[in-house]
Amino acid sequence: MSNTNQNLLNQTLADLEVTEIMNALNTAAAAFPDATLNDEQRRNLNAISVDNKVFAEEMLDEMNTNPNLAVNATYNLEFLANDLQLFEQVETIISRMMDMLQRLEDVKRLAGHEAYGMATGAYGLLEVMARTGVPGAQASFDRLKVRFAGQGGRNPAPPMEG
Repeated sequence: MSNTNQNLLNQTLADLEVTEIMNALNTAAAAFPDATLNDEQRRNLNAISVDNKVFAEEMLDEMNTNPNLAVNATYNLEFLANDLQLFEQVETIISRMMDMLQRLEDVKRLAGHEAYGMATGAYGLLEVMARTGVPGAQASFDRLKVRFAGQGGRNPAPPMEG
């Protein structure tokens, strides 16, 4: 069992910092094209593998170096170039966002672990205080014990009379 008095995180974000982060996320979201897919589109549209990306880059190179290709009259070279560039840009952003998401998940897990660990430790002490008749402890214990109702385990001892 970990030491419930050990607190690796002991800070919060200032309201202004949260606002700035949310504003930056909103700014980033607004910069992207509106390309929200529905579930059917997500299932049916092809994802691009590394091999397929290389192929698309090679086709773009062919279209650039051989302007007389018949495909150039049918397929827009600029559209292909833009799609590949956007794909690479988004891939870079996703990589950074995944790192950031992992960091946020770690901070959330650690903060939650510490909060719940301290709360259950304090609750255990409150239970002892209620059993030993410390004034005011029983009411607090009764209010909080519903969290553990129906989970089995031992029944708490009634408060001592004295």
